[in-house]
Amino acid sequence: MSTHTRAKAVRWTTVIAAAAVLALTGTGAEAAAPVSGTEAVITIGANHAQPLVSPDGTKAYVVVTGTDNLVQVKAIDTQTDAVTGQVALSTNQVDLAAGLSPDGARLYVANGQQLSVVDTASLTVVANTALPDQPRQAGWNPGTLTGLTVSPDGGTVYVVQNGPTAYRQYGQGRVLAYSTARPAFTGSVQVPGSFTGTAAVRPGGRDLYVGSSGGVFHVSTAGATPALVGTVTGTASALDYYPVFTQDGTRLFALAGGSNGGQADLIDPAADTVTQHLALVSGFADLHAPQLSADGTRFYVAENDYTTGPSVLAVDTATGNVVPAEAVSPDEDGLDGLAAGPDGHTLYVTGTIGTSGKLQIIAN
Repeated sequence: MSTHTRAKAVRWTTVIAAAAVLALTGTGAEAAAPVSGTEAVITIGANHAQPLVSPDGTKAYVVVTGTDNLVQVKAIDTQTDAVTGQVALSTNQVDLAAGLSPDGARLYVANGQQLSVVDTASLTVVANTALPDQPRQAGWNPGTLTGLTVSPDGGTVYVVQNGPTAYRQYGQGRVLAYSTARPAFTGSVQVPGSFTGTAAVRPGGRDLYVGSSGGVFHVSTAGATPALVGTVTGTASALDYYPVFTQDGTRLFALAGGSNGGQADLIDPAADTVTQHLALVSGFADLHAPQLSADGTRFYVAENDYTTGPSVLAVDTATGNVVPAEAVSPDEDGLDGLAAGPDGHTLYVTGTIGTSGKLQIIAN
């Protein structure tokens, strides 16, 4: 059992949780509320772990690099905390990006210049697809992958990639669209920035927002291929790398990275303008992996503080203010990833203790 300290601030009820499931699945009264995870610290690999949670909360999936430098997907029963299966994908290529389909049936992992599709029921790889070559000059290397997100209908996977590189030279990044039905990459669009971050699909599924060192890029996904619409210049020196939407799609929370860590912007996607600048932590802070709570009232943010230790911050979505009483202090030495459970009050945190990768399940 973990020894972290935290505030018990449950804002979620079974009725609201069940309503969330109905909204996601469109099913009737037979739909059950998502379950809560059982607190534990579970050994899952070596490093670079990213957690994902099934829509019903019964399974957690961790994409992690093992001691043999192979990327693995591990399935964990959130009630017993047992690792129930695993599958190896390929040798780690430095940067991993992963996403789960809305129904939880498929897990997508981008690693290097390859996208792998994992069937979660059998935990087997059902497809491996090479990324189309990136537009680049002779002798330049392809850019690293930074983000992956799945459309609300599960039909398209969007992969975000840095610009190609040469010695002290950087090209434009891009966003690729992958059809889950074909399955194949069907299009891409370059973005006017070399260093990209993660991406968020606006509820409704026709707009994609991509974090970068040059602001947040608005990409339309309404056509056959993605198209760049514009750029929202952030106030944190434009280093808004990690975007996440509120449930109704009316506000975008864009978390800054790099030298401007500790800050964020709230963006109005209707006008593509920054409406509020947020100073979440004073001074420099390594913040990443923002997640929206199931009830939509909180953004959770992973923080690596190399003086006081890691934590998970809670930000009020209505005001943009940090809620100190709801901060969580995980057991890990450093955090790699974060997922908010569909039950509304379980957090899934990945990180390392010493040289061992861990998944910690926290009842917040």
